[in-house]
Amino acid sequence: MTLEQYEDLRAFQGGRCYLCQWATGKTKSLAVDHDHNRAKAMCDHDPHKESCINCWRGLLCSACNGILRTARDTVEFFRRGIDYLTNPPARRFFHGE
Repeated sequence: MTLEQYEDLRAFQGGRCYLCQWATGKTKSLAVDHDHNRAKAMCDHDPHKESCINCWRGLLCSACNGILRTARDTVEFFRRGIDYLTNPPARRFFHGE
């Protein structure tokens, strides 16, 4: 990604991390997040060294990028997270909800 593409994408995202909307990248640059599975399927290069426009997803702060890494890019992780926040297991267990 060129610097111009990076700045254009950052502006498109409102100048912030796409997920948390808090980090601006002023202290530490936002990371160019990319889809590792798509890179493996579509690209002939090591996505950790370089990636292409077909693999890029957006710009994330290191904390949000780490969450995606922990989630292993699975949607189910986030579905469980929503369930956990809206209907916590301890509340269900102790209050029979």
